[in-house]
Amino acid sequence: MERYANRSIDLWDLADVYEWEFDTAVPEEFPSTPKCKDMRGLYYKQGLEYLSNFPGYDDKKILGVEKKFDYEIDDWIFNGIIDLIMEDEEGRLIIQDYKSKSAFKSKKEQAEYARQLYLYSLYVKREYGKYPDLLRFVMFRKGITVDIPFDETKLQEALAWARETVKEIRECWVYDASPDDFYCQHLCDHREHCEFKN
Repeated sequence: MERYANRSIDLWDLADVYEWEFDTAVPEEFPSTPKCKDMRGLYYKQGLEYLSNFPGYDDKKILGVEKKFDYEIDDWIFNGIIDLIMEDEEGRLIIQDYKSKSAFKSKKEQAEYARQLYLYSLYVKREYGKYPDLLRFVMFRKGITVDIPFDETKLQEALAWARETVKEIRECWVYDASPDDFYCQHLCDHREHCEFKN
């Protein structure tokens, strides 16, 4: 998607490039779960279906792709990488973020994920002179798009959350274990050496 947005891959080549490069780009084994024994195959198929039906961005003006930035907040630096910044045919600024999640479990979870894009909007305001009009999540595996109209109150809530999180990190000296079977067995970088794994 980054290469397509940067115009180094044509729309009609997306699915082919995905098929050619998937095994090289994703060499890791996927864990199996009780609900899905072949998660790798499922993700592959869903990604291919999304790219095969992707309509493109012909009606959008691409302003930034994988845009890295630093933003000073108080006495610390927030940095991020915005998947896509674009302007639609109505002149609305949109921050778009791709997610491999199939969906948000609840409005609460959606709001927690939206904090990321609200914090990204600080950079957009600095760069383009206004906040984005729309925060967009694209759950590409299921072809779901979630649009969130920008709300400055929610931005202030995200900032308060970020400040509180930084404060907690700075004040914390003890990190209690919170074992989780799936995470500990498949995702944690310390799983080979962790005393809490079993």
